[in-house]
Amino acid sequence: MEDVINFIKGLKIYEDEKIVLACSYGPDSMCLLDILRKLNFEVIVAHVNHKYRKESDREFSDLKEYCINNNLIFEGIEIKEDVVGNREEFYRNFRYNFFDNVVNKYHAKYLFTAHHGDDLVETILMRLSRGASFKGYGGFSTVVKKNNYKIVRPLVYLTKKDILEYVDSNNIPYAIDETNLDSVYTRNKYRNEILPILKEINPNVHKKFIKFSYIINEYNDYIEKEVDTLYSQLYLNNRLDLNEFIILPLLLKQCILKKVLFNIYNKDINRVNDSHVELILDLINSDKKNSSVNLPNNLVVSKYYNILEFGIVNNYSDYDIVFDSELVKDNWVLMRINSTDIVKSNYLIRLSTKYIELPLHVRNRKVGDKIELRNGTKKLGEILSEAKIPKDERYKYPIVCDNVGKILWIPGIKKSKFDKQINEDYDIIVKYIKKGENYEK
Repeated sequence: MEDVINFIKGLKIYEDEKIVLACSYGPDSMCLLDILRKLNFEVIVAHVNHKYRKESDREFSDLKEYCINNNLIFEGIEIKEDVVGNREEFYRNFRYNFFDNVVNKYHAKYLFTAHHGDDLVETILMRLSRGASFKGYGGFSTVVKKNNYKIVRPLVYLTKKDILEYVDSNNIPYAIDETNLDSVYTRNKYRNEILPILKEINPNVHKKFIKFSYIINEYNDYIEKEVDTLYSQLYLNNRLDLNEFIILPLLLKQCILKKVLFNIYNKDINRVNDSHVELILDLINSDKKNSSVNLPNNLVVSKYYNILEFGIVNNYSDYDIVFDSELVKDNWVLMRINSTDIVKSNYLIRLSTKYIELPLHVRNRKVGDKIELRNGTKKLGEILSEAKIPKDERYKYPIVCDNVGKILWIPGIKKSKFDKQINEDYDIIVKYIKKGENYEK
C-alpha cells in the first residue's frame, strides 16, 4: 500500500482539484475510493450501470447510497441501448465517453481507474499470445495523457489479494462480479488458470511485469519522438520523400509507414496490418521507377522516382462526353479553333478525320488505358505519374478519344501518333486551357 500512497503523492495534485474516479462498486474501485478519501481529495464517483447482470441495478443504488452517506458527488448513467456487434468494445467506448463528459463537467484534471497489478499481468500475457504492437506489449501505463486531463492507475502496485485484504480489514462495502470467475472469457482463463501458476513461482510476479511494462513504454516513447520528427520532415501533402527515407533503419521505416497509415485510416486502422507495411516496403525497394500497390478502402500507394504517394481512388464520377466545339468542365476548357501559329505544344492537337472517327469524346481515364505514340504504346498511368499528377487526380484527368475509343490526347501532357505536324494535312485543331496555366507553353 505504501507504493500506492507514494505514487499518488508524487503526482502533486493540489488540494482544491477535483478527481473523477471510475467506480464499478467492485473491491478494486472501492479500495481506491477509500484511499483517495483518506488522502483528503475531493472525489467525484462516476459509475456506469451496464444493465448486463441482474445485480447491476442493486449495485448502482448501493453505490449511490454510499456516496450520499459519505458526502461524495455521484455521477451515474445506465446503458439503455441494445448492443450490436462487439459487446465489450461497445461497453468500453460507452464508459470512457461518459467518464470524459464527467471530467469536463467538473473541470477535473485526473481520471483515476482501479486497474491493479494482476490486470497488468493478464493484459501483457494476452497481447504476447495474440500479437500486438510494440507499445501494446507493455500492457497499460500508470499515467496516460489525454487532451485536457490524465488517466491514472495507482493500484498497479497491488495484487487482487492485497486489495481484498484491504477492503475486508477496513469494512468497505463492495460487490463481486460473478462473471469474472467464468473461464469462458479469455481474460478469465489467464486470471483463474495461468496467473495462479506464475504466483506459485513468484508471489510478486506483478512487480516484474511492472518493470517490463516500464521498459517497453520508455523505449516506445523514445522511438515515437524520433518517428514524429522524421514524419514531419519527410511526409508532406500525402507524399513521402524516399531520398532520406531509404537510408533509415528498418524499424524507423516501419514505424513511419504505420504512422502514415494510422493517420489515413484513423478509425478504420484495423483494416490494415503488418503485411500491408511489408507490401509498401517491397514497393519502395523494387527496381521499378513507377509502380503501385492497392490497399483496403481504395488506397493506392504509388512510387515514382524519389516519391511515394498515398492517394484514394474511386472518389470521382465517371464521365464520357461527346465533344463538338467547346467543353467547360471543372477547372479546364477544351475548344476547337480555326487556326493558330503555335508550332508545337501539348496544349494543342491537330487531327485529320482521315485517320480517326468522329465524334470526338472526352472521358476520364480507365484502368488499362494505353496511348499509341510514334515509338510504341505506353500506359496512361505511367505518363500521369511521370507528369507528377497527384494520384487522386489521375482517374479524373480528361482523355480525348475518337468514336471507336482510340486515345488521341492527354491534354497538356502527351499526344498520340495521330497528332499532325503544322506542315501535314489536318482538319481539326483543339486547344486545352487549364485555369492558372498558359496553354501555349
